[in-house]
Amino acid sequence: MTDQEFLEGMEKGLFIKADLHRAYNALLFYTGVRRNEARLTRKEQFSLQGDILFWDVGHREKHSKETEPLPLPMGLPYVDVIYSAVQRTDPGEYVFPFSDKTAYNIVRRVFKYPHFYRLSRITNFYEQGRTNTQLKSWTGLTLTALDSYAGRVDIMKMGKSLLDITSAPASIQNKKD
Repeated sequence: MTDQEFLEGMEKGLFIKADLHRAYNALLFYTGVRRNEARLTRKEQFSLQGDILFWDVGHREKHSKETEPLPLPMGLPYVDVIYSAVQRTDPGEYVFPFSDKTAYNIVRRVFKYPHFYRLSRITNFYEQGRTNTQLKSWTGLTLTALDSYAGRVDIMKMGKSLLDITSAPASIQNKKD
């Protein structure tokens, strides 16, 4: 998912509880965490330090390692909506107080499926040239788990590179070996 696709979905999508559901989608999009890692987060896991909202994800599912708190610059679109959701939450309570099924449906109404955020974020980080070490620190995943995402990036780049062939001059396209 591109940034533009995300922004269009956030503007035009169906959100029953507009601010809370947008905040949940934004948190998933920017961090690439699993839906329950976001859904089961409490108010105290967030802290605003200057113009950066830090989120201590805490326990990661599926044997992933804990990570340092993830920084979300307040200047990013919809991070202010995440912060507002945190501010409206009572101490000790979940920021996103809905069931796993509801969490899935919140994403599904506008975007493909929750794991698509994770796939997109990790893929986008790889395309930006981020290293395995950086992605391991962000996601808590093992190198083996990250390897499957890296393979998808390489395949995507390879497929896109085929467009270079079609934009070559006809004399080169029709040249026989």
